[in-house]
Amino acid sequence: MPTGNAAIRKANKATAVELAVSVPALYQADGRQFRISVRTAKDLSEHERAQIWELFEENMYTLYVDSSFGWTPRSKKQEMFDARSRFIIASQEDALTPNPPDIVAYTIFRFDREERQDVVYCYELQVSKSARHCGLGKLLTQKLSDIGATWGMEKVMLTVFKDNQLALSFYRSVGFSIDEISPDHLANSEEGASHNTDYSILSIPIL
Repeated sequence: MPTGNAAIRKANKATAVELAVSVPALYQADGRQFRISVRTAKDLSEHERAQIWELFEENMYTLYVDSSFGWTPRSKKQEMFDARSRFIIASQEDALTPNPPDIVAYTIFRFDREERQDVVYCYELQVSKSARHCGLGKLLTQKLSDIGATWGMEKVMLTVFKDNQLALSFYRSVGFSIDEISPDHLANSEEGASHNTDYSILSIPIL
């Protein structure tokens, strides 16, 4: 994807510290405390990379195996840990927290150019089963919008499998809708019929 726009170039030069200005260091819910951090791909330790991958595999393996994308760990890891990737990570923080603490949720994003618009593209949003219903997913998506607003982006975009009904329901609940470039958007369908794809592209404007 082209990244020639000035806002994209500037955002891609931002350090993790600069991006973290829009993100709270701590988040509390249901009597639990989570530490929130922003990282670039190069900032991650091998232990953190392993935890990020394990959570992705736990949540997504079956969906990928059954999809048109297929299960290709090598190429997926290259995408996730690309030098342009940025991470917002939530780690459990309490008296029983191991050292280093467990990563219980994260989002991976990049600043991209889509159809002449500057966007925050969410490549992954994963929450562990143990940390669901704490509002972490909503927090992370909101922080994507906040970061995008700070760096002059126009919307947050993502790709989601149609079979992932839990994710689709969540994204709709926080305001995402079918993007105009999605294959199943009415404008891209023949006589209103959906294209035969197993994914949708969703977006939410950054106000």
